[in-house]
Amino acid sequence: MSFKSKQLILLLLFALSSVAVYQGFYADSSDSEYEPFTKGYALTDVVMQSTDDNGQIVTSMQAPSMVHYLDNEQTIIEQPVVRLFTDENTWLLNSPKAIYQRNKQNLFFPDQVKVSSEQAPKVTIESSQLTVDLTSKKGSTPAMIAMQQPGGSLRGVGALILFTTKQIEILNNVYAEFEPY
Repeated sequence: MSFKSKQLILLLLFALSSVAVYQGFYADSSDSEYEPFTKGYALTDVVMQSTDDNGQIVTSMQAPSMVHYLDNEQTIIEQPVVRLFTDENTWLLNSPKAIYQRNKQNLFFPDQVKVSSEQAPKVTIESSQLTVDLTSKKGSTPAMIAMQQPGGSLRGVGALILFTTKQIEILNNVYAEFEPY
């Protein structure tokens, strides 16, 4: 065997051993392959309205985008602007993100959410981890909450909000400030 043949065989053995070491230690060992998004749908420039049995609008929402996942019936909504209509008031909810759970009729705001009344008296509520039941129009949060209204403010931890009657119950560590008359 010539010197060049020996070099070629040695180089081939070195290449094979390099591939074997790479496959054994560095290659991705997971069996998952890239799958395209096929288990749901995505929408952009969304405007949605839901009505009651009489055809009256009870909820409206605008969002630049949303993605619905069929496997868990969740919809991830980016930058939603939600309006809850009640007999006496309209509530405006803004947040960077919301999650709609279809089988529960809940809208969950995991991040900072600002809730404000559009009719007098003007009330502004800020919190996070807010869950709103769209059927009963009740909200709840275990997180810090702050409420501003003409003549005073409240803050605490955890709350129950009844949007239809404009009632809020702060559950723990309540602190209030009111302006004197």
